[in-house]
Amino acid sequence: MAKRKATKTRTSKSGKASGPHASAPKAPSAAPDFQLLFEQSPDILLVLLPDAPRFTMVGATRSRFDATSTTRDTIGKGLFEVFPDNPDDGEASGTANLRASLERVLKTRAPDTMAVQKYDVRDDQGAFVTRYWSPRNIPVLAADGSVRYILHRVEEVTELVHQDERGEELRDQNRAMKSEVIARSRELATAIDELRRANTALGELDQAKTAFFSNVSHEFRTPLTLMLGPLEDLLSDSAFPLAPGQRERVQLAHASALRLLKLVNALLDFSRIEAGRLRAHFAPTDLCAATLELAGMFESAAQRAGLALIINCPPLSGPVWIDRDLWEKIVSNLISNALKFTFTGKIVVQLKEGAGQVSLSVSDTGVGIPQAELDKVFDRFHRVQGVVGRSHEGSGIGLALVRELVELHGGTVRVRSTIGKGTTFTVEIPKGFAHLPEDAISREAPQPRPATAPSASVAETERWAAAGRPDADRGARNVERHGRGRRSSPPGPPFTPQRSHALVVDDNPDLRRYITELLDSTYRVTTAGDGVEALEQMRVERPDIVLSDVMMPRLDGFGLLRAIRGDPKLATVPVVLLSARAGEESAIEGLDVGADDYLTKPFSARELLARVRTHIKLANARHEFIARLEQVNRELEAFSYSVSHDLKNPLFAVSALSEALQEDYGDRLNHRGNEYVSMIRSSVRQMDQLVEALLGLSQAAQRELRRVEVDVSRLAADVARRLEQRADAAGRKVEIAIDPALTIEGDAGLLTAVFENLMGNAWKFTAKTASARIEIGAEERDGVRAYYVRDNGPGFDASQGQDPFAPFQRLHGKDEFEGHGIGLATVQRIIHRHGGRVWAESELGKGATFWFTVEKA
Repeated sequence: MAKRKATKTRTSKSGKASGPHASAPKAPSAAPDFQLLFEQSPDILLVLLPDAPRFTMVGATRSRFDATSTTRDTIGKGLFEVFPDNPDDGEASGTANLRASLERVLKTRAPDTMAVQKYDVRDDQGAFVTRYWSPRNIPVLAADGSVRYILHRVEEVTELVHQDERGEELRDQNRAMKSEVIARSRELATAIDELRRANTALGELDQAKTAFFSNVSHEFRTPLTLMLGPLEDLLSDSAFPLAPGQRERVQLAHASALRLLKLVNALLDFSRIEAGRLRAHFAPTDLCAATLELAGMFESAAQRAGLALIINCPPLSGPVWIDRDLWEKIVSNLISNALKFTFTGKIVVQLKEGAGQVSLSVSDTGVGIPQAELDKVFDRFHRVQGVVGRSHEGSGIGLALVRELVELHGGTVRVRSTIGKGTTFTVEIPKGFAHLPEDAISREAPQPRPATAPSASVAETERWAAAGRPDADRGARNVERHGRGRRSSPPGPPFTPQRSHALVVDDNPDLRRYITELLDSTYRVTTAGDGVEALEQMRVERPDIVLSDVMMPRLDGFGLLRAIRGDPKLATVPVVLLSARAGEESAIEGLDVGADDYLTKPFSARELLARVRTHIKLANARHEFIARLEQVNRELEAFSYSVSHDLKNPLFAVSALSEALQEDYGDRLNHRGNEYVSMIRSSVRQMDQLVEALLGLSQAAQRELRRVEVDVSRLAADVARRLEQRADAAGRKVEIAIDPALTIEGDAGLLTAVFENLMGNAWKFTAKTASARIEIGAEERDGVRAYYVRDNGPGFDASQGQDPFAPFQRLHGKDEFEGHGIGLATVQRIIHRHGGRVWAESELGKGATFWFTVEKA
């Protein structure tokens, strides 16, 4: 068969109109003037561009201008430039709430209805006047699904908020609003409980996945190794060759084992991608040489199948950042897929360079894919039904894996096909590395790879080809290669991939050298002669794993382990202890002091490598799981803040209307009626306190931390003065002693919340104490400056194991002291954000002391 070379064809499209109506005169338009209709609409409408954070105004109805006392001169300006918060209202939140709603619309591309907002606007003289609005933000989508405009629609409800309802109607509304408040509170509590359960379930699911991957790896790979090794020995044994019949059966067993290995590898790769555990390492690579080498491994299979394999990989202008192992899976899956469904003709593997990307196409003259199936071919576990191939084997994972691996490279993959004529898969990946994760990038080119045996994919395609074409020599002339390099040619200068860091600690230099040689091919290894030297190195660069001898001078392995576990920045580093002391007791002793694993000398090199690999994987999984939990917690906090904020509006209405009811109709209501109104107002006050506490708890985690030197003595004195002012009506006096010249480097606003909660608690719990006293000071505790708020109230029994800082935790009954159990949780969150810790010391009848520390900036 003559050699063929891929050629480019070009098509052009005429820009001229054609058809029976091409030159017909344009009919006069009878369409209505939609702009006029919009501007005259009685609705209060504003059209915004999605150019966050500005949100430029590009259109409005006349009703909008009238309602906001503005003119058309505001069109073209930013929404919040024209409509800022009232600077005289310290609690104004209209702009923040509206901006959050608009950003939700951009993110979800769905309408967003806001609760009633207090959003003051200027009148004709420029003065701010109070207004209440019921807003709804609606996206206007373009043909491609992107947000083109946002339609901001409001109804002014100022009069409705201020109007006084009369008689039974007002009572019914109060009752309904109270029910709504209670229902929303229950919904909030239920939602928080559900999120907590989801958080717990996430941890359990992650543990189950980790166990599953470990079991699959052990239960499949171990027997596969024991199958493939002896089978390959039998097939390559020239001293005692197999008889033809036996060889055929062994080859069948070997092919089946290779197929199972390929399936296991694909499943594990796919599962690792889905769980976010697949670690890619991108390096500048000669993509032409790499692709030429990978595609060339299928030459034998193409020859066996009687197909022309054309590999057109011209030199590129520079290296391309890829993960070589992942690129091999992409190329292998696409070519083996083409071989499976092509019986005559050719397969063309072509590399092209564009302005900002490189494309790889694999084309065949095979059976093709039905149009209805094209959108599904990349779905996991999907198999096209009714298509004839060289084999019916297939899991539906290969193309799904290709898409996932291409997306890891920041690229895309697409397919086009015609039944009976063939299929083309095209992969495009960007040039450069700006689109890739920073921690996965290497600036050095990969090292040359030695020639290896064909992969499981190649072996499988050769088996298909041999089954369909028994004359293995047919098609020997059907292979063309265009481009630079052959499989024996080096693809480029060497490079060192990003590797995990292992620290080896042993006082024996020979053993350090031996362990280093074992690990060096896979990990970056540093060494230390004892525990002191190891700690010094670890505090400069945190390793991914530590392998330490037990018996060492200056600081032994157990001492090193205790120091590691006691340092918050190093505490989670996996530690494997190596010891000459054998026996179960020694192993238990090592594990009891916090080791992750324990190996007895002499140990197997394979066992050491396996355990190191396992612990690094577990550490990575733990870090990823913690990151996922933190994300769930952030979403929970945002949800709590949003719901708590939404409760403010109905609470305000209930409070205002019940107050109006009592003032205007209190003399007409009977005793029971007045009691009901008082109960409503009391419940509203309690609910408002709870909502404020929840908002404080959320803000403690979300607010930006700004450290300055804070005069704590003055801050505490201001808090004490506010407490005394609130208590003046009851005539209560409390002795408050504040140490002078107390300072902290921290966020002044958040630290104010800490002292308001701690001193407020002390004030509350000394209410029944004859001579109440509160002390604020600082002492050295364990070498660290610790601050305290102490009272002589009833105290609590700390031995009961209750955590006073847990949300909604109450240490006294509601009949003894009021409270919602959120204040101390807020304190703990603020102190943790300052890198410190908080704790309580107390005994029943002897008061309580709350301590906290703050890490220096």
